[in-house]
Amino acid sequence: MKARGLLAIVGLLAALAASCGGGGEPQAEGSPTPPPTQDAALAPCQALQAFKAYRYSVDLKLESPEPAGTPAEPRPTPTITLTRQFDGPFSFEYAIEASFVAPDRFETVITAGSDEPFGLITVGGQTWVQLAGNWTPAQQPSELPYKPPVVCEAVLPDLDLSQAEPQEEKINGVNSFHYTLPQVHSEQAWAKIYGAGSDLDILLKTLDVDLWLAEKGNWPVRMEIRSSGFYSDGRELRVHLLVDTKDANSDDIRVEPPS
Repeated sequence: MKARGLLAIVGLLAALAASCGGGGEPQAEGSPTPPPTQDAALAPCQALQAFKAYRYSVDLKLESPEPAGTPAEPRPTPTITLTRQFDGPFSFEYAIEASFVAPDRFETVITAGSDEPFGLITVGGQTWVQLAGNWTPAQQPSELPYKPPVVCEAVLPDLDLSQAEPQEEKINGVNSFHYTLPQVHSEQAWAKIYGAGSDLDILLKTLDVDLWLAEKGNWPVRMEIRSSGFYSDGRELRVHLLVDTKDANSDDIRVEPPS
């Protein structure tokens, strides 16, 4: 793949990602009634942001099957998420394997659709892209989408964990509590992840969420979100997003500029 094509993919997906702040110490889970305050809801995200290093992976699938029958009215042109009018079934898969070192270092391997994987290294304001085994400086830094703190802060404020009975499970080698929360209404989750006015923001207002929080430290070991909605002609849009965080504060994680 050419550098321009690679960076176009990253730039498009990065444009969909939102930045999130935060900080402070994790707070204890509140009583079942009323639902937790936003500060309490964001405590797992704040715990994640306090880590000096971790590895994470992302698996995303967007799909839109072609509807049966004749549209009753014109289909709106997709905006940020799908970028173009499409005919026939639409399916796109995107995967990330990344290492993070605070405050601003990332080493990433990205696979977009059926294209060959490619690497990115970001240190501060500088980004390098790997092409044919060689690292080339990017003309401008690329903000990675689907960072765990971004997804966490987009989704957790809408969750009331007191409404789920957690199950003890071991995920990514971490003893965790698994919460299953179906049909969570959210007006802002996809806007924070993909941007206001995107197809996902406009069409998808209900989430099925599975959340694994570490028994020790209360941080999100795994976040899994499924959602679906419909265009005006009945065409369905579906998304499945899985974010795994592992090796928290591991001393063997290093991210350096390419030599």
